[in-house]
Amino acid sequence: MSAHRVLHDFLRAFETNGPGKIKDPGDAGTITVTKWGQVCEVTTAGVETRILAAPTRPGVLCAVVLDVYVGAMTLSVRPASGTAYGYNADNATTIVFGSAGDFVIFYSIEIGTEYVWRVVAQEGTNVALEDFAADQITCTDLTLNSLTVDTADMTEGAAGITAGTGTICEHRITQFGTIIKTEILIDLTGLNSGGSDGDIIGKNAAADCHIGQITAAKNGTIFAGRMSCLETPAGGEPDIDLYCATESTGTEDTAISGLVETALLDAGADWTAAMAPKGLTANPAANKYLYLVASGGATDATYTAGIMMIELWGK
Repeated sequence: MSAHRVLHDFLRAFETNGPGKIKDPGDAGTITVTKWGQVCEVTTAGVETRILAAPTRPGVLCAVVLDVYVGAMTLSVRPASGTAYGYNADNATTIVFGSAGDFVIFYSIEIGTEYVWRVVAQEGTNVALEDFAADQITCTDLTLNSLTVDTADMTEGAAGITAGTGTICEHRITQFGTIIKTEILIDLTGLNSGGSDGDIIGKNAAADCHIGQITAAKNGTIFAGRMSCLETPAGGEPDIDLYCATESTGTEDTAISGLVETALLDAGADWTAAMAPKGLTANPAANKYLYLVASGGATDATYTAGIMMIELWGK
């Protein structure tokens, strides 16, 4: 290329039919890249395929774009020979273009004696890019507090809660900086609500009906909390209070007052999923066990529905 023709040749590469464009070879055809920076704009008439031929040297950049979409186009990225090299380190070979404007940019490299393509950018396709890894990332304007999720779960009473048919009781403890959040979700299905106000909720006539123990090591010192209803209780008593007690042995259909207890929340009404969360009026101390307690007349029956969420904040 003569020096005085550099600008002319550069601009010509981007003409509508200049050397920077690769003609679409049609369904099942092969796209062959011969120059750096070439683009193949594909038009489909239905579900079609194309093949991207292996590069013949390293350092070549090219792009394939689905220009006119009628059906999806599957592009097979081929190595130079039978060696299992695809477009990434996992040797993936097929890329699906599903909408007009989907594109992939490739760069050629040498592996051993093979020239292969590697994807450097894409949009809209199913390209499987490799995981990102970096030795260090520096951000001058963003501060991230540490987040820790406790994998050592709280444990509810086995006989009184876990043994309920269809009952679910799950816990999650998350720490943000110095704040510890405890979440307890309980599906009441399969538990009983007892026959009198103040009776402990649990599996019929079973002991150990607590839904977890608060400890300073896991939950911190609780300074705030609330309870909410995610699904309206049915079957059993819908007016449900929250208590804590020193003992873990509380039995269903017996009064919470028989334990060394503290009322944490008096619902004062039947829970429904439409109600706003209610804040605790007292906080559970360390080593106390949490109990759900029937109130408001108490229906002595088995719950067929009802999901409650308890959230506690400690530090």
